[in-house]
Amino acid sequence: MSSSLNSAEFPRQAILRYALPGAVMAMPLIPAFVLLPAFYAETVGLGLVRTGLILLLVRISDVISDPIVGLLSDYLRRWRLGKKIQIAIGAIICGSALYALFTPSESAGDLYLFVWYGLLLLGWTIVQIPYLAWTVELTSDYHARVSLNATRELSGLVGILALSIFLVITADYGARQQLAYAAVFVVGCGVIVFPLLLSLPTGRLHQPPLKLLKSLSGLSGNRLFFRLLSAWFLSGLSIGIATACFPLFITHVLVLPEAYNSYLLFIYFLSGILGIPLWIWLSGRLGKHRSWGIAMVIACLAFLTVPLIGAGDLMFFGVICLITGFSLGADLALPPAMQSDVADWDNYLNRRDSSSFLFALWSMATKLSLGLGVAGAFVILGQGDLGQPSGDAEIDPFRLAVIYGWLPAVLKITAVALMWGYPLTARQQQAINRRLQRRNRPLS
Repeated sequence: MSSSLNSAEFPRQAILRYALPGAVMAMPLIPAFVLLPAFYAETVGLGLVRTGLILLLVRISDVISDPIVGLLSDYLRRWRLGKKIQIAIGAIICGSALYALFTPSESAGDLYLFVWYGLLLLGWTIVQIPYLAWTVELTSDYHARVSLNATRELSGLVGILALSIFLVITADYGARQQLAYAAVFVVGCGVIVFPLLLSLPTGRLHQPPLKLLKSLSGLSGNRLFFRLLSAWFLSGLSIGIATACFPLFITHVLVLPEAYNSYLLFIYFLSGILGIPLWIWLSGRLGKHRSWGIAMVIACLAFLTVPLIGAGDLMFFGVICLITGFSLGADLALPPAMQSDVADWDNYLNRRDSSSFLFALWSMATKLSLGLGVAGAFVILGQGDLGQPSGDAEIDPFRLAVIYGWLPAVLKITAVALMWGYPLTARQQQAINRRLQRRNRPLS
């Protein structure tokens, strides 16, 4: 790999060009993962259980593509333009699927949702894996990786906030028109921003890529990877449950109009932006793993109070959105930076850079956890609704509140237990990088 990028010091302009596409990639998170399940279940009329099961099937089929795309990414890194060509193709697939998914016809059914949601996730995977793995090339410094990942995720939150403002402005247009306008807005931003990313220099991987079985066997000794991945999966599962329940909670527990979805999401993500600088500062003093653990504990305390909320308790729920949003900054910025450190450790153990493959497994765990969270929440909430043509089944407000509040808290506490004594600290990571540099130093 080219060593010109592998430095803690790199131009701020390069950081900006790397981070800006994160805003566009994050924009669909609100409509695709928060609003879309309820939209297809209730407005399109597929029903809670059917929608949840379709989304789960898409997620399960989608995870098969992750290791394949990861191995392909490591293979394409042997050419300097390989990474860029892959990202460009993925962006085109993602944009086309996004528009189709957000503009369903009146006759759209199960197959329509399955196909276009699957293509959206496939395009997302093709872009996301090389995009995340790029951080391993950009810097090998423990703390600089936090800043780089935090800048990308901060950009993502700004993108989400921008789309939240857009959704607030278009809140009176109705769900169908609002999602259609959102699709045009996101695709237009992508056309402007992605060329900036593709103008970045990239390293070249001189080692031949490993085959799938050899890549998997090389992971057997990397217990740190599986420990971090398990905590990330549990955290993602809690996020999937919460995002599925969020719009339903506003409608069926707070008994507020749908427009409040956009207002409260704006508060949530604005709080996330404000929280990121604190988590960067704290990780520099306590380490990434401890800072992430503290953030998850804070979120748990807020989630535990959710069943106390009743109809009209807007201020109470607004405070919960502020607290959990503030903790979100740590969820977004710190675990991917820890994964970059794990990629260095894996490189040292197995004498081969498989960072794209590792981030492919990371992406696979992310999507599977979110899918299981959404499907699980919808199936529990929609018991007895299987086979009904619409989303008219009664939802028990207390059951919804317990699923939305207590299940994520239990999952996050388990993730904290896994991470609190995590041994890959700044000192250990710096020692690993010194050994990698000595190993890769050419003989005189």
